[in-house]
Amino acid sequence: MTQRINYEQMLRTASIDIVKKILKQVSQNGFFKKQHLYITFSLKHPGVKIEPEIEDTENTDELTIVLQYEYWDLKVDDYGFSVGVAFETADASLYIPYSSLISFEDPSENFCLNFVPDLSDVPQTVKSAIGSTTTSNSKIISLDAFRRK
Repeated sequence: MTQRINYEQMLRTASIDIVKKILKQVSQNGFFKKQHLYITFSLKHPGVKIEPEIEDTENTDELTIVLQYEYWDLKVDDYGFSVGVAFETADASLYIPYSSLISFEDPSENFCLNFVPDLSDVPQTVKSAIGSTTTSNSKIISLDAFRRK
């Protein structure tokens, strides 16, 4: 049986491959002249790792980082990338899954890719790591008081 061609998924996969290649090149060689990247991602994605102090100061569902001068330790893997960046309030290390991306832009080259974040796209290994990070300050609320009898 012939399946329908999923053009949207094919374009997303190809676009993420381009992002990976660009980030790998930047991690190995740095930027050429005035090149720099604006990377916007969803803070709601469960695979995003960001220090709480930084996340709390933003009061938004998304965050844009700029890779130009004040970044370090850019590491790229198949699922996402990690990088250290300087914010106004502090330096922070981030992990950004590709599936959390909203936009990836190099304004010096007039290049931009836009994405719709896939908040469900978290591999099982990441899900189990996220699930195991519950703290002792977690509160359990009983719903018994709200149930009809």
